[in-house]
Amino acid sequence: MSSMALLACSVCFGQSDSPLAQGTNMAIFFMLGVTGLMLASFAGFIIYLNRRKRLFADDVVDGVPAHERTV
Repeated sequence: MSSMALLACSVCFGQSDSPLAQGTNMAIFFMLGVTGLMLASFAGFIIYLNRRKRLFADDVVDGVPAHERTV
């Protein structure tokens, strides 16, 4: 091993106004945004499926779907 001094990067060292720290913060915000977008998309899909289920459930009369009824 070398006895050379090791230096931390500007993010770890505490220099929060450096370009490296700003880039790290932007990457964190981007990942949070992607996570929020995926969660919102999943919730929207669940809401869509519930609405579709209710639409088709209202179309069934006495256990017979509308496309199978003759009268």
